[in-house]
Amino acid sequence: MAHFIIGTAGHIDHGKTALVKALTGVDTDRLREEKERGLTIDLGFAHLGDQATIIDVPGHEKFIRNMVAGVSTIDLVLFVVAADDGVMPQTREHLDILKILQIKHGIIVLTKVDLVDEEWLGLVKEDVARLVAGSFLEAAPVVAVSSVTGDGIDELRAMLQARLQELTQKEDRGVFWMPVDRVFTMKGFGTVVTGSVLSGRTHVGATLELLPQHKRVRVRGLQKHNRAAEEVQVGDRAALNLQTVEKQEIHRGDVVTEPGYFRPSHRFDARLQLLPSAPRPVKPNTRVRLHFGTSEVMARVSLFGRSSLAPGETGYVQFHLEKPGAARRLDPFVVRQYSPTITIGGGVILNADAPRRKFSDPGALEELRALESEHPGEVLEQRLLAAGYEVRTLSELTMDLATSKAELHGLLDGLQRADRVHVLKKQGETAVVHATNLNRLLHLIEERLETFHQTQPTKLGLEKQLLSRHLKQPVDPALLNYALARLRDQGKVAEEGGLIRLAAHRVALSAKQKELREKVAARLYEAGFATPSLSELAGALRVEHQTLQEVVAYMISAGEIVRVEGDLLFHARRVQEARKKLVDFLNKNGEISVSQFKDLLGDTSRKYALPLLIYFDALRVTERVGDVRVLGET
Repeated sequence: MAHFIIGTAGHIDHGKTALVKALTGVDTDRLREEKERGLTIDLGFAHLGDQATIIDVPGHEKFIRNMVAGVSTIDLVLFVVAADDGVMPQTREHLDILKILQIKHGIIVLTKVDLVDEEWLGLVKEDVARLVAGSFLEAAPVVAVSSVTGDGIDELRAMLQARLQELTQKEDRGVFWMPVDRVFTMKGFGTVVTGSVLSGRTHVGATLELLPQHKRVRVRGLQKHNRAAEEVQVGDRAALNLQTVEKQEIHRGDVVTEPGYFRPSHRFDARLQLLPSAPRPVKPNTRVRLHFGTSEVMARVSLFGRSSLAPGETGYVQFHLEKPGAARRLDPFVVRQYSPTITIGGGVILNADAPRRKFSDPGALEELRALESEHPGEVLEQRLLAAGYEVRTLSELTMDLATSKAELHGLLDGLQRADRVHVLKKQGETAVVHATNLNRLLHLIEERLETFHQTQPTKLGLEKQLLSRHLKQPVDPALLNYALARLRDQGKVAEEGGLIRLAAHRVALSAKQKELREKVAARLYEAGFATPSLSELAGALRVEHQTLQEVVAYMISAGEIVRVEGDLLFHARRVQEARKKLVDFLNKNGEISVSQFKDLLGDTSRKYALPLLIYFDALRVTERVGDVRVLGET
């Protein structure tokens, strides 16, 4: 059965706690101070059957942060106005907070009707109607009740049951997420945290992560709706008995979640809307109280593309938190003025682990607009586009999107089918690049090689590490390798002798290069089957390594010499001699060992014979069977 969270909201002393007690029989004022002062200071909880939990929130201005912590997780609000008082300051502020936090369902409850006559009650109803006009409560039902006499309580209870049947379960993002609103110890059990499960599920014995502490904890026991349970899931009001953590290590505002999906951050990108009632504009570096989930954190504001945000306006901002906080993309938040502490606006978090940004960069604004999308596929595309020439691994993407690996695979499959992403390997892990970025890189490589060939016509190509420099911007090595492979497959780029060139590029050797080419050919032919390496050849000919490499690369591309394993160079005619001897031997004897091949070649050693055999294996001239070679398929 789906479970829903009902919250109360309204001015101090308007009868919220008495209303909850009349509905459920539970007195939610659990603190001694609350009893003595006759007002709700902290959150209280009561259950309405098996289908709902009621969170009773404080109405006093001093405890508004506790009110936000409670309301941030609710599905339906009981908007309470005392009939003898009417609309009061916290009534208005609570309504602003409800709208900011995107609450969509509610019932207006007029309490203390036993203290007024019908005429006065009618005036209060008109006052409330003007207040909620244009809000989500404009068409909400209105119920008049008395918690003292019981008038209207049964009607309200029946209406609640009917409204609960109409509600839909919160969208499950697939990863367990529960902001902590209470923490205490129980004798014989230890540390217990409570909260509303906003996503995913967990079970007894599971290992979870406490944020922002990055502390692993184990679930020793569970309760949902005051009953022992083996599992809790999205929508449940839950209590988690945690091992390996002490009560003093946890605070309201911390989050219990699955390990490896979320990072606490000092920076949030967000869309902020100031209330028309905000007393002044928000300017860069304004210090505010930022409420998200069950947290309250002091933060300073940076504005994107503007010098101020006036009351009633909406803009993109980055919050710089004074201590790290854990949140998710599209989580709502409330902003309150630092002093005096009044609610001035709110909005949604667009990036809960934001990078440092240039606030005049139009590209940043474009990215933030895309992050407002509620479709995870669109957000995934934006993250990949923003990554540029840096590929993102699946582990990084699950954390970026705060989504399950199963959902991520589904999103990637759809994007692959539409040819919008490419999947490759990075250090053994699956990684992803957006097709737009890959295509830009392919064009950039071709342009840089074309420029290089025009300015260095006598050089065959570029070493890979030098190509990276010529691109003049950072490129993930895994992506560069993938891009070069695609260009080779398309016949646009060739890689020979360790040098990369455009496939159509042809070198016209200079006189000195032609002379060196003849010397290299003569040396390699004379060396026979005990040939030098490239570095040994450079030393013998007294030329620079780069100069020799260019000529050798040309000779390899022309088929004049062959490079084999171990950076050994053989004259092409010598390789043909070796191949003929090898094939003739195998036709006569059926198999050959490395030692026999060495003797067959004559004046050489295993150092040269084995790499040549491996070369012939690659050409399928031979095939290795145990310690010997037999004729291959060619």
